[in-house]
Amino acid sequence: MSYNFAIPNISEYFSEKKTLISLDIPNNIGTSITNTYKISDEIVFSKNRTILNNKLIFQCKQKINGLFIGVLLDGNIEYKDNFFNRKYTVKKNIIKISYINEFDMTTNLDTSFGIGIYIKDDFLKKNFSTLLNNYSKDFKNLPTTTIKNQSSKNIYLANALYNAPFVGELQNIYLQSKVLELIYHECSEILTLDKKNKNIILNKDDIEALHKARDLILVENDFSDLLALSKKVALNEFKLKYGFNQLFNTSPGQMILEQKMYHAKQLLETSEFSISEISSFVGYKHQQNFTRAFIQFFSIRPKDLMKNRNYYY
Repeated sequence: MSYNFAIPNISEYFSEKKTLISLDIPNNIGTSITNTYKISDEIVFSKNRTILNNKLIFQCKQKINGLFIGVLLDGNIEYKDNFFNRKYTVKKNIIKISYINEFDMTTNLDTSFGIGIYIKDDFLKKNFSTLLNNYSKDFKNLPTTTIKNQSSKNIYLANALYNAPFVGELQNIYLQSKVLELIYHECSEILTLDKKNKNIILNKDDIEALHKARDLILVENDFSDLLALSKKVALNEFKLKYGFNQLFNTSPGQMILEQKMYHAKQLLETSEFSISEISSFVGYKHQQNFTRAFIQFFSIRPKDLMKNRNYYY
């Protein structure tokens, strides 16, 4: 089921010390509550809890400028970045850090809870100018730039923020200290990694090869192993892995896995092929290995997706 929601622009959160936002979802579908806290004139913290009886699809489009740190503490959320025409799955205990100029997302929302921290440019300029400089080209030219999308050793801070034990002024001090601590650790880790990799240079030919590799995976559904993929784009495996992390913020193996699963899901729902045939199409020699991977990725059995077909095996 799809609904359109009027979600306030993030910049409006800076006008209030604390706000409570409730999405207008029909009671039979569920509830979604977001608490936002103004940490400073440059930082807003939010925590959200959504409880749904069924998955809910909604769209959100905004123009903003700043760094966003999001942590999903429970549940899985599927969304599509409409700018890049790319689907993603955000999983439990994953920290996603992105610089956003504008976003246009279609989200498949399910029961979940997590936190978010929005940071204005002014804070970054004063405290993490190197980070801005390192990514300035992408920040200026792309609607969104994902810097990190992976598990983190700072999950304990995200949980501490979500479960803040205080009220009143003590809570304000607690939230401010934990938010700043999380920002410091995450940004410092990004800069440390950037420093380690600064001597690795991707030239024009490397970048073209990396985009060719991405297109082979996403457009042509080429599920080759890394060695074969490297040979097809004339790039060694090290640069292939490093370049994917730098340009696309993922590994080639992870992108191949995700594309395998989404392509298989589409075939299971719309084609007349059997599970055995589909598992072979996406590169699995044994059906049981495909089924295991599919269940782990989507938390649903392949045969359950075939029940709505007019014709299936």
